Formats: sequence, structure tokens, C-alpha cells
Amino acid sequence: MTPAGRAAAAIELLHGIAAGADPADTIIAEYFRRRRYAGSGDRRAVRDLVYDVLRNLGILKWRLAEAGGNSDDARAWLIVEIAARAPADLAAMFGGGRFGPAPLSADEGALAISLVRQPVPVEAAPRWAQLNCPEWLLERFDRAFPETCDSEVHALNQPASVDLRVNLLRATRSAAQAALAAEGHIVTPTPISPVGLRADSWLPLANTRTFKDGLVEVQDESSQLLALAVNARPGERIADLCAGGGGKTLALAAMMENSGEIIAADVSPSRLRRMTPRLRRAGVTIAHATTVDIAALADAIESVDRALIDAPCSGTGAWRRHPEARWLLTPEQLADFTATQANLLRDGARLVRPGGWLVYATCSLLPEENEAQADAFLAGHPQFRRVPVGDYLSTDQLTLAGLNTDGDLHLTPARNGVDGVYAAVFEKADGG
Repeated sequence: MTPAGRAAAAIELLHGIAAGADPADTIIAEYFRRRRYAGSGDRRAVRDLVYDVLRNLGILKWRLAEAGGNSDDARAWLIVEIAARAPADLAAMFGGGRFGPAPLSADEGALAISLVRQPVPVEAAPRWAQLNCPEWLLERFDRAFPETCDSEVHALNQPASVDLRVNLLRATRSAAQAALAAEGHIVTPTPISPVGLRADSWLPLANTRTFKDGLVEVQDESSQLLALAVNARPGERIADLCAGGGGKTLALAAMMENSGEIIAADVSPSRLRRMTPRLRRAGVTIAHATTVDIAALADAIESVDRALIDAPCSGTGAWRRHPEARWLLTPEQLADFTATQANLLRDGARLVRPGGWLVYATCSLLPEENEAQADAFLAGHPQFRRVPVGDYLSTDQLTLAGLNTDGDLHLTPARNGVDGVYAAVFEKADGG
């Protein structure tokens, strides 16, 4: 692909991402699946262009608005990004031609020239633009992190590492690390999770024998620790509610040594279908997928030892991987999420046996989806008590994560270098 061809691809992808039908990584993967002619270098270059724009979108929108341009136009985003970062590339990227975008219009050319000749320093931008965070959400982050807000939001703009979870049904962590090294991929143990490996940059995992043989799965270290919060044991009966593609089901099955039963439930058949090949590759035989909502499941089955609700949420803790999500979220959607979360907790509580655990989790950093939900649940369910994080993480893990023994599991990108994850664990009274 020529520079112009890469620019055209980036603009097309940015338009699709702005529409919000699917996450950026899904849209990019599907785009190149239909364009097998694009080499790995082209794919990487286009992907980098797209993510450069998404991680700087606050500044780009502000600069466009200040210049009288359309701050919602994906083509304009790329023009401003290139003008600010590599102005010498503009002519090649917007030079026209069969596969390139149309040449710059008079207005676009004037905008690019003004940005090159009289660049506005980033320091002059408002705080929301510098932090690449919509203003209405930044107010919520200020309340969540009154002393460290800027560092927390800034960390959400950084690329995420590639974390792997070793499947202990197939290999030890050292054996999986050695297997990847033999294939030319250097990974190091994660600092907190005892079953994690980390690569500092992207690696073609799907092409490795280590992956195909089921030794590893992609899973952020924070999600690995969430599996530890469930504290599943061999022989137990577990409900993984909102199971999605099965990442936590796989982690729980390994913790249980493939002994017992996992009911993996989700309302989306398409998400559950993605789980089947993963279970087979990992050698998991105790998980059974079912398309059903939690209320119906609670009416249909006997109580379980532990129930995990990985609730639908704003996804603010995963912005490192989905930088576009911050501009697609609305206050109305956030309100819908919090209502759904409360309902899931209410219905999930019915599934847990006396003495069993209910684990509520999100990939959010917002208190209204986390602590506020946990507090409201306990207020309405006196038969449950909060289980402190010190009951399921070791002293070393607590120290490394910077967590208080008597609190909840709460990890953030700035403090822990992982995706943001929150978990509250509740135990049902024996007489409950």
C-alpha cells in the first residue's frame, strides 16, 4: 500500500469506528480480513495511524473547533494529526490517485498550513482535551480520584501491554514461557498474577504452537486477579454469569483443576459461540454454556457455590485497549448500565447457596458502577456480608497491588499498569 492508500484505509476505518457499531479492534480485524492483499507492514502502519488519532482525539477535536472546522469529521482528524506530527507526509498521503483519499480542499489546505506554521501548543488546550476525556466524564473521574485524577486518566491513553494467562491444565508458567521463547517470543512473568506472562508489544500469538496447543490465552493481569477473587476450588459448582467469550470460564476451570461444574451463561448466543473452540483448545470439559438471563437461570437450577457477575459497564477501565469508547459513551448509557447492574446483583443473589460467594465485577473506574452498587446491594440484602480482599489475595499480592486488606479488589492502569477492574465479594449467611 502507498502512503495515500494507508491514509484512505485509516479514514475509512475511523468513519466506521466513529459510528460505534463495533469496537475499533473488531472493525480493524474485519477490514483486513476482507483485504488479504495488505501485508503485515501495511496492517501495522494503518492500525498505528488509527490508534494515534484515537489516543489524541481530544486535542484533535479541540484544534478543529478552534479553527472553525468540523470536530466530528474523521478525515479532518487524520489531517490535523498528520499536520501536527509529520507535516512533510501530508502531500504523499493526500495527493489523490486511484487508491488514495481526495486531495486537500482549499479549506483543508489552509487548516493544515495554519497548524504547521502556527501550531497551538498542547498546554494551551483545556484540561479535557489534554487528557483526551469528554468533559462530562472528567467530572466523574475527579470525584473518583480527587488527588490523582490526571495521572489516572493519562494512564488510560497509553498503549496496553499484551498479557497472557497460562493454562495450568496444559503447562506450568515456566514451561509456557520456555515454549514461547523457543518460537522467538520473549515474555516475562506478571508481577501479581501467579499464572500470567507479559509481552511489551504485540505478538502473533494465534500463529504460535504454544497458543494452538492451549498453553496460553490472552487475558489482562487484572482479569486474572478477578478470577482469583472467585476463589473457585476443585469439585465446586460455579456460575459464570455474563460469561461472554469465556475468558473467565477458562481461568476458573484451570483453578478447579477441571473438576466440578461451571455454568457459563450469557444472553448473547454469538458471544457464547466464541467460547466453544477455546474450551476445546484448553482441554476444559466441566463448562456448559447456556443462553439465558440470570433471573431465568435462578428459577431453573439448584443453588451454586460461587456466582460471578462480570457486569456490563461503561468500560472506562479498558480505555487503553478501546480508546474510542470514551467518545461513544453517553450519560444515558451510563444510567442504563447502572440500572442493569443493580438488577443483575439482585437476581444473582438468588443463585448462591448459604455460605456461598457472590462476586460482582466491572471493568469500570467510576464509583457509581462500583462501590455505590456494592453498598446498595448490601443495604438491600442483609443476609450477605462483604468479603475483604485479604481473604482471597496473598499478603505479597496485596502489597504489590497497593490494596488494603479490608477493602475490595480495585486495580487501575496508573497504579498497577493493568486494565481497570473492580470486584466486590459477598458471602451469604448460612441461614440466609
